Amino acid sequence: MARFRRKSCCALIILALAVFIITVILKSLSPEGNNFGSQFALRLIPPPRQMEQDNSVVVSAKPAQMIPAEKADRMEIKMQDFPEPNYNVHAFYYVWYGNPQFDGKYVHWDHPLLPHWDPKVASGYPTGRHQPPDDIGANFYPALGPYSSRDPSVLEEHMRQLRIADVGVLAVSWYPRSMNDDNGEEVDNLLPLVLDAADKYQLKVVFHIEPYKGRDAANMRENIKYIMERTDLALLHLLSNGSSAVNGCHQNEISNS
Repeated sequence: MARFRRKSCCALIILALAVFIITVILKSLSPEGNNFGSQFALRLIPPPRQMEQDNSVVVSAKPAQMIPAEKADRMEIKMQDFPEPNYNVHAFYYVWYGNPQFDGKYVHWDHPLLPHWDPKVASGYPTGRHQPPDDIGANFYPALGPYSSRDPSVLEEHMRQLRIADVGVLAVSWYPRSMNDDNGEEVDNLLPLVLDAADKYQLKVVFHIEPYKGRDAANMRENIKYIMERTDLALLHLLSNGSSAVNGCHQNEISNS
């Protein structure tokens, strides 16, 4: 009996010691104090939505408050601190996002909930639209919060992150003038902001022409001509999925026409 008690006591001590060691290890791996991300990103995460007491009506929170611009000396870009851009590495870039502060409403973050492909199963799931800022139309919540693609500080941060990742070329999703996808708005008027931000970080830009309605050879030619004249781009590359990309090597000139 005494031997059994000694064994039980030893087992409990070993278990307690193991729990203590695991706790210490997990604590050391905690993201607290982790320097990943930036104060810029953290301060853009919006506050949670408020809930009205009656009828559980959701009231959108106030738009995220952008932090003030950094001082000029702190915002100065030191290109030698970045790896050389690899122009063989392309990243698709979508500029169709909006929020109340810059666009008067949420754009694309609030697209409709995607139904289940089986109608019998779909009836058991909610319908309607996503409700930003907490519930957004994305699998992952962005560190910058539900941002607007029109926000110059967001574009600046995206370009910085792309340079750090050694990306050299942005494939910008583009619809012709006065056209847009089913859940977004016109993106053509964002070209000057995107091109200026990319040029600042020595990034090149190609245009991923989306499969817009009524597309044919004639209007495709006119749209390519429009892009080339407006942005001083030169080459056309057709993608295998039926979309297109206008590929150019110089992108720091753009007209307002």
